[in-house]
Amino acid sequence: MVRHWLAEGIFDGKLPEVAALRGVQQPEEYHGEGDAFVHTLLAMEAVDDDADPLVFWGALLHDIGKAEKTYFDGSRWRSVGHAEAGAHLVPDIMSRLGLDELAADVAWLVKHHLFHFSWNLGSDDRLTRNQRRFMEHRLFPCLLQVCLADAAASHGLSNKGGKIRMIAEIFADECIGKYEG
Repeated sequence: MVRHWLAEGIFDGKLPEVAALRGVQQPEEYHGEGDAFVHTLLAMEAVDDDADPLVFWGALLHDIGKAEKTYFDGSRWRSVGHAEAGAHLVPDIMSRLGLDELAADVAWLVKHHLFHFSWNLGSDDRLTRNQRRFMEHRLFPCLLQVCLADAAASHGLSNKGGKIRMIAEIFADECIGKYEG
């Protein structure tokens, strides 16, 4: 659907919040792919065709808050608070597109797509109780996929893809442990 909108030239009218990401700068060392719009399209492309629609919409909308929250602090571009700002925009977007039933879940994915930055895990670290509880959320598997799409679309020095894959392995081990125990 979105690819069709791009091809037909109606994308900006359907998703002005995503179109507003054109020209929104990002730190080059982590986002050598270009502005936030290019990054978003690459994230969308990184989602498997057979993925849950929540993953697709989460990847497409994950950075929409950057249009409002991006600023230059004198040394680099920053987008503090963009996940929360984007999550607030999601319900209106999904309603406008006739996808109200997905709104709350997509908003949760957008709001939490940066969760991994606060998880200071090494290869031998154990999860905290709060981390385990967070991983039990029914949308956590979708969140991992959104984060992996975000990482795949980030061309630079970021190690978030490796960190997310490590968390995905821990999640898989936790799930297997529950069923074996």
